[in-house]
Amino acid sequence: MDLLFKHPNMEAVKKRQDIIYKESNGMLLKLDVYYSDNINFSCVPTVILVHGSAPIESIKDIKLFQSWGKVLAAYGFNTVVFNWRPEENPEDIKDLIYFLLDNSDELQLSSCNLSIFAFSTGVETGVKNIMEINTGFIKKIIAYYGKIDSSIVEMINKTCLPKFLIAMGALDDVYLPDCNDSFIKEAKNLGCDVEFMLHSKGEHGFEVFNEGEETNRIIEHTIKFIGE
Repeated sequence: MDLLFKHPNMEAVKKRQDIIYKESNGMLLKLDVYYSDNINFSCVPTVILVHGSAPIESIKDIKLFQSWGKVLAAYGFNTVVFNWRPEENPEDIKDLIYFLLDNSDELQLSSCNLSIFAFSTGVETGVKNIMEINTGFIKKIIAYYGKIDSSIVEMINKTCLPKFLIAMGALDDVYLPDCNDSFIKEAKNLGCDVEFMLHSKGEHGFEVFNEGEETNRIIEHTIKFIGE
């Protein structure tokens, strides 16, 4: 299972691997950082990839998330891929954010220009927990084939509105493509910039299962959205 979208220089991307961000009951939770070739890291957006339900202990090491890290770094974004326990301990993601903010210089990551890129069940649990601690450092939120918890509308700081990009698959059998309609309406009423993209033939995990122009268009627009 791998990302269908590629970048010609993705295999040249530099990576720091297995950085421990939390220890919990003898378990070490780790992250990897994939670096762009821009050494002025304060000017480079930091992208945090948020996986959903984890069938294996180290989902950051599967080919799909390695490829996402490489592709986004090759396009110019420093990218964090990490393991967490969304079902049993969703607070992990808050600890990750605090770790990144506290160690941004050592990790060579921007701490004031973060984009959250969440997938599947990671959208609902991950975005909600991050928004609970957001003080303006989250600039963009990308949600692929997942449902955003409408309660986060109450957490949005009206002085520093994040931008949202939501991409769904019309043939998704896990989350209906209109599951975010209520959130989109409420967020727009607050003044948020919300973009919605629908993959007309997209299944759950369309970047893996649906090769073709529509998948490429959504990913290309996602890359443009992060860089804007």
